[in-house]
Amino acid sequence: SRPRGFGGPCFMAFQGEAFAPGHVTAFFVGYDDPDPVKKGSRGVGLCTTLGVHTIVRARESRTASIEVFLNDERARALTTERAAKLLLGDGGYEVKILHTVQLPISQGFGMSGAGALSTVLALNEALDLGTSRDEIVAIAHRADVESGTGLGDVMPQATGGMDLRVRPGASPHGLVRRFTVDSEIFLCSVGPPFVKGTVLANPKMLETIRTVGLRCLEAFEKSPSFEAMFDLGRTFAFETGLASAKVRECVEAMRAYGRASMSMLGHSVFAVGGEIALTVLRSYGTVYRCRVDNEGARVV
Repeated sequence: SRPRGFGGPCFMAFQGEAFAPGHVTAFFVGYDDPDPVKKGSRGVGLCTTLGVHTIVRARESRTASIEVFLNDERARALTTERAAKLLLGDGGYEVKILHTVQLPISQGFGMSGAGALSTVLALNEALDLGTSRDEIVAIAHRADVESGTGLGDVMPQATGGMDLRVRPGASPHGLVRRFTVDSEIFLCSVGPPFVKGTVLANPKMLETIRTVGLRCLEAFEKSPSFEAMFDLGRTFAFETGLASAKVRECVEAMRAYGRASMSMLGHSVFAVGGEIALTVLRSYGTVYRCRVDNEGARVV
């Protein structure tokens, strides 16, 4: 049984452990709302077996504190910290969060959402808080939205597979349609971290994203498939102008050997193909080899 209190100098710390997959988006449409749980995006993407593995250690304390470590280095991780605070409320806990981040940050791989989601899952497990799965996902989504690090990663990261985000936001507002996909995936960073503010603060760009994104969503909903996600993603990246010259070149080079599209929003590409495709990708940047994650975020 779990002791309910700690006394003296030798009180115990509780530990929880969780994993959340990475997530790439092929195309999307953003939706604003004053309620961060309703704010989000519709779109199509998939989850990856590379993501964020998190260990949380927590103990009762007169002074609440949260420390985050990314791959053994002390770091400020605002989305993770916000998620932990939202879960704990006014509770007095000293918390250490140890993230193993398996993909680059700010490259459209959903690492902020994965960090927040795995943190809340692990913290809920460590402290036996009894928070429901829907509440956990809503907290992580809210933290991602309020921190400005994501709009639509957390809901699909909770479900796994290839996703069609039918309604924006988190439960009970958001809705994701999930497709099981058995495939290897290549992820490739071809440029520096993407500065999302340059896109999200541009009204003309947002209007273009909405127009092209809605057209891609309509086409996918009529005939959803793994191949359609890549083909429509390429259309979206090129017609919106979101793809940099190097991303465009990489996606075009892959057409003879497989399929590829830009990962939103990052200077990065996700792709499928054989060993020749892998060789082509390696000429453009660092490649990460993984599979589609069909399980979704889980306690380890």
